[in-house]
Amino acid sequence: MDYEDRLIIYIDVLGFTDFVNYTTISQVNTEIKINKINSFLKMINDFFKDKNDSLKLSHTKQVTAFSDLIIVSINVKEISNIDLEVMDVFYLLLNATYQGFLLRGSIVYGKLIHNSTVIFGSGLIDAYNREKKIAKYPRVILDSAIYKDIKEISHELRDVRIDDFITCDFDGIYYIDMFKNMREYTDSFWQYTKILSSYCGILIEIIENPLLKDKTEWMTLRFLNHVNDNSEILNYSFDNDKLTRFDLEVFQSYLSEFDSNEYKKKM
Repeated sequence: MDYEDRLIIYIDVLGFTDFVNYTTISQVNTEIKINKINSFLKMINDFFKDKNDSLKLSHTKQVTAFSDLIIVSINVKEISNIDLEVMDVFYLLLNATYQGFLLRGSIVYGKLIHNSTVIFGSGLIDAYNREKKIAKYPRVILDSAIYKDIKEISHELRDVRIDDFITCDFDGIYYIDMFKNMREYTDSFWQYTKILSSYCGILIEIIENPLLKDKTEWMTLRFLNHVNDNSEILNYSFDNDKLTRFDLEVFQSYLSEFDSNEYKKKM
């Protein structure tokens, strides 16, 4: 087993433990919640199975996924594929949101042993600490050195516009921005509105929780800005600069009223 330099993608599914625990103690909509968990776990498995078995983006790629944790790593010698691996995280964010779950994580360079039976190293500890202490909000952050490498690789090797889905946040941290050009990276207007509706539903559930105030403020600001910036596409905009549960419920109801003809016009 080699202790080697690897790109490490460390992702935590936020609220997953509470979601599972609630399902085991509550009889309310238990079957619905169990089906939601099964659907989400199947999506995670299929997502990485497709990438590993079909596309073969990276020959040294290793994936460990269990419970609410996902760890992906590749040898830095395959640096020419790093931009595509990070772009996959963007699509994973879209898929997870559609399923009703939020992700938080970090992407770092570090020393790691990672195979089908073993995973450990200082790089894993660094990724864990960054996810817990620096990411803070429901975002997947990446080191500035990785951002620079991706930007250079994308420019030299292919027409991947990395700035289409990476943003430098208010605190100077780069993160994978799900809302940045989301419409352009979804297959259809129907899919786009379903992801928005699902994100809206997540916010409705947590927006009045005082323990999550900082996180919900971060989330609602980006959601509000995205909807208002795409008002011509959605034919909708928010009047307030701070969203309420009622605002979100009205918007979610609005999204549900699109009929198939309206979807086709926007596809």
